[in-house]
Amino acid sequence: MSLLSLFKKHGVKQALSCLILSAGILGFTSVHADKKNLPTVTVVDPSPVNWLWITWNTMDEIVRVDSEGNEILDLAESYTWKNKTTLEMVLRPNIRFHDGELLTAKVFRKSFDEVQRWKNPHPPGAFLNFHPKTKLEVLGKYSVRFTFPEPDASAIMKFRGMHVGSTKFWNQLAFIDAKTKNAEGHW
Repeated sequence: MSLLSLFKKHGVKQALSCLILSAGILGFTSVHADKKNLPTVTVVDPSPVNWLWITWNTMDEIVRVDSEGNEILDLAESYTWKNKTTLEMVLRPNIRFHDGELLTAKVFRKSFDEVQRWKNPHPPGAFLNFHPKTKLEVLGKYSVRFTFPEPDASAIMKFRGMHVGSTKFWNQLAFIDAKTKNAEGHW
């Protein structure tokens, strides 16, 4: 179950409590309370792959995969290849982020633009990146068109690695490392 689904089904407080409890049980975090008595999660796992657990439980993607590697549409309601280099996608309507923002094509574009600005944001490597000349056009409130500069048979798999966050996330947090001021290899 995606974090977004958990929030929709159980509400923010209960979903956040489950996430923190799960993380604590697995030994990945310590839990603290800030001035407003809201829990925060502090990562204490020294593993070089702890970013996987964090991003897979805090971000949403266009598609997911099941335990057998089969594609499952998540934020996407549908997609259609118009030709070898053009893919049109319809996002699920009425999806809200944890901060209440509605997922629209315009908000999705912000995530795409943020992911595209880095040469190698993914620790596994640049193979998860879309070609730098890939274009994204907003067609309607929930629809977008990708135009790839060349055929990309791995495009759907790359959507699994493209993290979709709210405008507030990208504007205030993102994946920028405080020391280096960039996101290369830090996702």
